[in-house]
Amino acid sequence: MDKATVRIETASDARASEILADLRMAAETLYFPLRQVGFWDYGADIHLCPQEERREPCPHKQAENGDRRGAYADTLRRERRARLEVEFPHAGVSVYLA
Repeated sequence: MDKATVRIETASDARASEILADLRMAAETLYFPLRQVGFWDYGADIHLCPQEERREPCPHKQAENGDRRGAYADTLRRERRARLEVEFPHAGVSVYLA
């Protein structure tokens, strides 16, 4: 999967939005016509899990080797045809697009 990092740095007290909906819109605008198929919020440790949507246990929370995000990216690639991870380091969020 390809990966893009969007760094927003300012020299003032202003801070870029960390709201997931805003980050989704930014990612979809930058990489149109791709659309969001998942996200991972590192700070809150939450993600949009295809298995949980089917009421199955989430395999990403129990990843033994600690590579939970890698397992999640593989799931999105396989099940939702994700092609691009857009990381926003200032917010601690990655948005996955297909």
